[in-house]
Amino acid sequence: MNKKKFILVVNSGSSTIKFKIYDNDGFNTVLCGNFERIGLDNSFYNIEETSSKRIIFKNFPAGIKNHEQALRVIVNLIGHWRNKIYGIGHRIVHGGEKFTKSTVLNQKKILRIEKYNELAPLHNPINLSCAKICLENFRPTVKNVGVFDTAFFKTLPDYAYLYPIPYEYYADLKIRRYGFHGISHEYAAETAAEKINLPLGRLRVITCHLGSGSSVTAIKKGRAVATSMGFTPLEGLMMGTRCGDIDPAISLFLQRRINLDVDKVDDLLNKKSGLLGIFKYSSDMRDILVASGYKVTGYRCSKKFSNKETVMAKLALKMFVYNVRRYIGSYAAILGGVDVVVFTGGIGQNSTIRKLIMSGLKLNSKYKIVAVKANEELKIAKEVFKTLKKGMC
Repeated sequence: MNKKKFILVVNSGSSTIKFKIYDNDGFNTVLCGNFERIGLDNSFYNIEETSSKRIIFKNFPAGIKNHEQALRVIVNLIGHWRNKIYGIGHRIVHGGEKFTKSTVLNQKKILRIEKYNELAPLHNPINLSCAKICLENFRPTVKNVGVFDTAFFKTLPDYAYLYPIPYEYYADLKIRRYGFHGISHEYAAETAAEKINLPLGRLRVITCHLGSGSSVTAIKKGRAVATSMGFTPLEGLMMGTRCGDIDPAISLFLQRRINLDVDKVDDLLNKKSGLLGIFKYSSDMRDILVASGYKVTGYRCSKKFSNKETVMAKLALKMFVYNVRRYIGSYAAILGGVDVVVFTGGIGQNSTIRKLIMSGLKLNSKYKIVAVKANEELKIAKEVFKTLKKGMC
């Protein structure tokens, strides 16, 4: 691979596609873009080409129907780069117990991965549909590589991933803790170790991926040993719209007392809870910080919050901070101390949040606090390069 070639990374979310093109010599970004509001009106994309500094923006007032349509637009947009791409990386949220390392994708493997779609219904079908479009629209010599969010957690011990329910539900249905945000947690830990100039294999690390979805992971000698998300991304921390840890009997109580059906309970816990459920106005932590009296650099909120909204914003903030502290403290105990606490993600990169979380936390060891800008796409690109170099198919 002496000749410079390029890797396309496709990171698809529920209503977005983030895409970047990297060279295979230093992993420099040569093009990056976002496609947002997919499936809604006023869909739009932004693209920036690094060398020329050229920026392209386009709005679709009537909207882009789905991710397949959006990705076809992207394929046409990348122009002359298209024939220079030799590998495409796809973030795939759920790989179950079978896909514990990055793998070259084909139609047969995609069919095998699809059986996990019901465990990640908002992401897996979209991730795989994007892979199918790329298989159809690039030369057969261009390899598509699936990089799994669950793969980093393959090192969890059985006592950490099993739930205390009858064992046959794990044996027959594979109900267990899988963990999510693995690509981000692994990248954050590796980058933090580089920043403090110490080998990851010697460190006890707690990584906090804090965004609209949030999770905490304990890492010992480079291996994940505990993580807050579970069978689905609903478990763990209080999140933007997800409840996180609650008494499981609450869902039964809601069904019996106010006759909520299963789908409505699902919607309530996944889309109407968390920060939004308490604050009501927004699930955006920046709004909560502003309403609580904090300044947020680079963010302007014109809303004048009422006294009640201010009170509820402060409550939501306290609950969020408490939940993160609770996990950091318990994971420090599991690790037998901590050397580095790492914050990443849109909320985790905010210095105010880091200060609020760590100021009330007493840990019985000397440790460093490191902020890492989230960059799942770079980690995926490196996985593509490594996978294709090894020729793993």
